[in-house]
Amino acid sequence: MTSKNFGYPIKHKRKIPFDPTIIVSNEIANWNIEIFRLDSELNRYILSEKDYFELIIEAYSSNIHISTKLEGNPLSRSDVKRFTKGVFEEGANEKELDFARQEIMSHLFTYLLSSYTESWTTGHVKEIHNLLLQGADDARPGEFRDFISSIESTSGQELFIPAPPKHIEEELDSLIHWLNYSGPGIYPVIAGAIFFHEFESIHPFVDGNGRTGRSLFHLYLEHHNLPNSQLCLIERNIVDDTEGYYELLAKTDHAGDYQELIRHFSKAVLTSYQDAVEKYREKDLLSSGLDETSRRILVMARQYKNWFNLEFAKQWCRQISDYVLRTRLTELVDLGALEKKGATKSKRYRFADPLDKIIDKLRQR
Repeated sequence: MTSKNFGYPIKHKRKIPFDPTIIVSNEIANWNIEIFRLDSELNRYILSEKDYFELIIEAYSSNIHISTKLEGNPLSRSDVKRFTKGVFEEGANEKELDFARQEIMSHLFTYLLSSYTESWTTGHVKEIHNLLLQGADDARPGEFRDFISSIESTSGQELFIPAPPKHIEEELDSLIHWLNYSGPGIYPVIAGAIFFHEFESIHPFVDGNGRTGRSLFHLYLEHHNLPNSQLCLIERNIVDDTEGYYELLAKTDHAGDYQELIRHFSKAVLTSYQDAVEKYREKDLLSSGLDETSRRILVMARQYKNWFNLEFAKQWCRQISDYVLRTRLTELVDLGALEKKGATKSKRYRFADPLDKIIDKLRQR
């Protein structure tokens, strides 16, 4: 394996303190501004519980399948999608899982349940690695690499030499310090992409560095003003060309220039958001011919999130009779946009959000 621009192996360059020069063209800046706009636009759409559930499964299973497949997970995309749906609907018996399925479930738990604070530490990174690599004892989950390592191709060619073990913690601390203090002033896709690249270059763990870095990238976007990034098929666009993806990481190390990297990640995330908006727009109930009363109930119910009764809903629709309001609530339940419990005067309604239900179910485990 060789490159047109450089030869292998590439060696990690020590960067203490980590203080990269970042050049953002007007085009890339506009892409990132558009990503923010599209994230907000996704908040406008309201789907039936069934449609929303299907799109959530598609996004999580696609991202996880592509990320784990790169590291050798043998499950097909349809296998991962089927397993993800099963975990979301019924849970899974962890004692009966092989490692391939355990790995998928660990990713789901990481994306949906990981505790997050404003500032990351090396401890947070170890926790994520520990969770993702559950069951892979040879990977030493949560422990930094303590030996000189190199990355080789399947033919045995040495491709990359990461940071020596004595420098791992110091370099990772410096990288995380930059992310915590300089990252908030940078577009999250760009800060996340640079963090991901440097994390992979340091290669702090025995195994699972790619999975951990990609998971951290997703979590960073979600918790830095792009909460709907979880609904986008980001991995598909970032790793569309696997060989080109790895060569881009190597070239960035070789040149010490992040421009191509941030261009690739920004374009990939933008495309993912554009695709997601198109899918959600097609399923949007607010554009499906509902009358004004039904649309208002849906918008207010999603904001309120809790159970409410007819009397409470009358605050949202003051000029509407009880009969009409009750009829609209029933219609929205039939559409799968609201769920209900109880009967007659004790009847309660709530916005049907399958993601909240999924998270509650996983927390109970």
